[in-house]
Amino acid sequence: MPQTRLFRTSSFRLAAIYLALFTVSVLILGSVVYAVVRTQIATEIDQDIDDESGALLKEYSAHGRDRLQALIPTRGGSFAYGLIDAGGKLTAGELAAPPGATGWTYLREPENDGPDAESTVDVRALVTRLDDGGALVVADEWRGARGPIHALLSAFAWALAATLILGTIGGVLLSSQALKRIEAMRSAAQAIVAGDWRRRIPETGADDELDHLARTFNLMFDRIESLLEAHKAVGAAVAHDLRRPLTRMAQRLETQLGREKTRPETAAALEAAIADIHAVLATFNAILRIGQIESGARRAGFREVDLAVVARDIIEAFQPAAEEEGKSLAAELDEALPLSGDRELLTQMVANVVDNALRHTPSGTHIVVASARRGDGGGRLTVSDDGPGAPEAERKRIFERFYRLDAARSTPGDGLGLSVVAAIAELHGMAYGAEDNGPGLRIVFDLQN
Repeated sequence: MPQTRLFRTSSFRLAAIYLALFTVSVLILGSVVYAVVRTQIATEIDQDIDDESGALLKEYSAHGRDRLQALIPTRGGSFAYGLIDAGGKLTAGELAAPPGATGWTYLREPENDGPDAESTVDVRALVTRLDDGGALVVADEWRGARGPIHALLSAFAWALAATLILGTIGGVLLSSQALKRIEAMRSAAQAIVAGDWRRRIPETGADDELDHLARTFNLMFDRIESLLEAHKAVGAAVAHDLRRPLTRMAQRLETQLGREKTRPETAAALEAAIADIHAVLATFNAILRIGQIESGARRAGFREVDLAVVARDIIEAFQPAAEEEGKSLAAELDEALPLSGDRELLTQMVANVVDNALRHTPSGTHIVVASARRGDGGGRLTVSDDGPGAPEAERKRIFERFYRLDAARSTPGDGLGLSVVAAIAELHGMAYGAEDNGPGLRIVFDLQN
């Protein structure tokens, strides 16, 4: 998979695009140079043929056909010749031109001597008609030109191969370096999402655009961390400061309640006030608990835990309460759900979900806590009921702080139970959500592979 990710990086794609453009440029340049060189060589060969033909024609003009017939066999070099009489018969040389041919043309010349020669080569030929009805043929077989042309083609082939090899290696190296830096950014971002707000994106010191981006994000993280710390500090301070006077007030009211037993109206008012105070204290405790969980301080004490075993213990603890309310609480926990976590927090997470299902469903509801394996091999814990459920728009918000369904506002609670659940799930790297159970509601926790 790392190789696949490497080839999907933008730097590798950019390198591949530049490599493709450079390869096309090399091909175009090679084609142009080849065409120019070949044309130049052809021009020089034509000029040599024309000069040789002119020299022979001068001999013909001065001394006649017999002179040419005696001279052609003695001519050396790379030229090929042919002297044809008025009847079309080859009288000297080895090249015979087609009847009526004149001017520049291409002919086939035997590569070996003798009438039995089988292999032939193309030659560039100039056919000149003589005034006695015959023809003079002078040709060059290009043999001397093939070497430079082949060398040129070979050089461009090696250049193209080197371009492809070096370009690919360079693209892989650049992409791997970029991928390492992006992976470092992703790792830092994941740690921050998991609650480690002190984590920052490392800089390489290259002072390039990635370093500038990392520096900008780190400044943003510094600002967010300071705002979160200030927010948590204010919330914790308010909770701590209000818990003490509320606790003292509850104690005084409880003391006064013991004195007012003979006056029912006063006793009832005091009991209601005490219950409200304890509810407010529970809310403050939940806020402080969420802040403690989100800080990630409990992560240092993680141990191997089987979430299915934790859920089974919770079911045993809540079984009597469920039966008393006329509801069934069942376990389908055959699949183990091992993970590294805090057993106490995981116990609270499952307990809050089960308690939420018991408190917000009518008598006769069936609640099932189950473990299963996902298609990708990961574990899943579900808490399902066949109660009234929740609309889709509401299901997306039940994990928000202080959010309560309209149907749940008549029951005791502060709207923080599932917020604590969300904080614990995020601390343990679990994906969570609420789904339609058709009928009812299903809370789902997906463990990491």
